Amino acid sequence: MANCIICHLGIIEGLDKYETCPNGHPTHYDCLKEWLVHSSNCPLCREKYSDAVIDKFKEFIEEKEKEQNEFIEQELEQDKVKKIKVVADQVAFLKFVETIEELIEIEEYEYALSRLELHDEYPIVTPKGQQILFLKGKINYLRGRFDLAINFLFKLVKAKFNFPEGFLLLGKSYEALGLKDKAQWAFERVK
Repeated sequence: MANCIICHLGIIEGLDKYETCPNGHPTHYDCLKEWLVHSSNCPLCREKYSDAVIDKFKEFIEEKEKEQNEFIEQELEQDKVKKIKVVADQVAFLKFVETIEELIEIEEYEYALSRLELHDEYPIVTPKGQQILFLKGKINYLRGRFDLAINFLFKLVKAKFNFPEGFLLLGKSYEALGLKDKAQWAFERVK
């Protein structure tokens, strides 16, 4: 009794349906059917199976390839949808920032801060989280709450050292509180 070179189980003559490669390596019919979806060569000797053997499984192989292509298309479609969601989220955030800037221009500071509080879910290490910290610092600077401005802006520049606008407002806030050494430190980092 020979063993299937794919599953290594015995092949019972007269009971199990099997095929062989040109070098005589036996495989169960069902094992070979699954194998041929991935390769038309014998898994042991790498010899190509005869066209007669491959033709027996042609319909099955085509069906599996069709399923695989459908799966790939679904994955690509899902990837497109994810990318669209990311872009839509970015556009929505930019529109939100634009709205906050408009509120700052008309000096609606409290309302702008209340809107920003609704978006505290963004971590400080993300660009959105950093933008929100900057806007909170800017608003507090403009309304004369230099202590709060320093609190937000220092968190910002600690998370993202390369944020010149943050260092500028941080320096101006220190300066407004008479902390000239700290203001000088912040101004030196504006590039």
